Parts: sequence; structure tokens; C-alpha cells
Amino acid sequence: MKIIDSAQALGQAIRGARIALGLTQQALAESNGLSRKFIGELESGKGSIELGSALKVAKSLGIIWGAPDPTPQMVLDKAARDIAEELSAGDREFALRLAMDALKYLKTMKPERLKKPRPTGSEQFDALLAAGARLVIEGSSPHMPRWGKKLSAAWFPGSDTRNMGEAFRRLTIKRTPKMFADFNIYIKDNSLEIT
Repeated sequence: MKIIDSAQALGQAIRGARIALGLTQQALAESNGLSRKFIGELESGKGSIELGSALKVAKSLGIIWGAPDPTPQMVLDKAARDIAEELSAGDREFALRLAMDALKYLKTMKPERLKKPRPTGSEQFDALLAAGARLVIEGSSPHMPRWGKKLSAAWFPGSDTRNMGEAFRRLTIKRTPKMFADFNIYIKDNSLEIT
């Protein structure tokens, strides 16, 4: 696979695809609502070509390229933003699902470092992300995050969505991973599915 890393490489790829499809520059220009001059400049690798139009032409020829996979930090930062949005809409249950999904995904990425994301607007969810970051890094790096603050009162995230009897609370405390218990968060290991 050829790497497109410059205006010249993009221009060569577009020219090659156009010729392979038997199109003239004029036909390609007309099918994209552009001028033949634009196509000529694009194929020659002119660096000041309008990006949106260049992408439109590339797509019409089946030339696609993907963005790199998200980094662990990008996943954590997006989770914090999405959680904040759900919390502001009053949906704690979905915010918790977003947090758990992000932590599961982060665990598969085996990150070596994670920086503090922006606040979610909830001390509980900020602590949850901090504890989760420590859990997903544990064993893959000696660089444990130093951010995050222990909650002053115990939090059972499951109690936000259902009633928890005393026996269930005791079982939850017993089955909570240490990283979460250290933050005064109690959630059963099997509900995390990331350990």
C-alpha cells in the first residue's frame, strides 16, 4: 500500500486512479463540480489546493485513507467529555456505561501512561476514571497515574440504578478491585469485566 504523505503523493494517486478508470481530467472535474484546472493542479501536487475539494476528488476515485487509531489518552479524554455531557443531561446510568466501556477499551490497549483528563463535573466520576486508569495500567507499566482524589464517602455506582441490600453491598465490597477500593468506590469485579 502506498503511503500518501504529501501533496505530490496525493496527486500521483489521483492521477493513477483517474487513468485506471479511463477518465479524462475534464470528466473527473465535471463529476465533482470542479474545474479541469483544479484537477491538473491537484495531480501535479500543488500544495495550496483546497483540502475539502481534494478529499472529494479522492473519495470519488475510491482513494481513502484512515486516521491513526486513537491513543489511550484520546480514549480517556473523550470518555471524560462524554461523561460530562451525559451528567449535565442527568443520565448517570449512561455516564457509568460510558466510563466502563472506556476502561474496558483502555485495558485492551495496555497503556503505559495516562494523564489526567478534564473534570467530568462529578467528583465520583473523576475518581472512577482515576481508579480505572490505575487498574488498566497495572502490570503493563511502572508509571501509575498520580492524579485523582479518594472520595470522602463510599460510592456504590450500582446503587445509582438499583436498590442494593446489605448482603449485596458486603459482597460488592469483598469483590471490589483494590484500585477502586483505594478511591472508596465499590463495584464488583465481574461487573467491570476489565480485570
